[in-house]
Amino acid sequence: MSIILAVVGSVKFERPEAPRLACAIIAAVVDNLQPDRLVSGGAIGVDTWAREVGEQLGYWIKDGNFIEHLPVRRRWAPDGFKDRNELVAQECTHLLAIRCHASKTYGSGWTADYAARLGRVVYRVTL
Repeated sequence: MSIILAVVGSVKFERPEAPRLACAIIAAVVDNLQPDRLVSGGAIGVDTWAREVGEQLGYWIKDGNFIEHLPVRRRWAPDGFKDRNELVAQECTHLLAIRCHASKTYGSGWTADYAARLGRVVYRVTL
């Protein structure tokens, strides 16, 4: 069975060690699952770190084994973050959500919840 890992998460973190920890967690999950593809939403923060870690591990947009879904518009809906988040959740078999403990938004949490409702395997990490 093909494994497709989506990585989503917060844009901002309060703890200075969060980027290092998030990248280590992403790398460990990728190493453990050995997914055929990585999927993310292209935002700054966790989504960008997922792309960077993915590239270090051989997942590239140009090779088609890293898929980055960008929102059409910079709003929740229509044609915005909600549609992008739904697409990320629908496309994956597994989803890793790394969120800041003090996040004031819930976009990546919403995506993880939606993926769980779709029956995807969801891993949640709070930093």
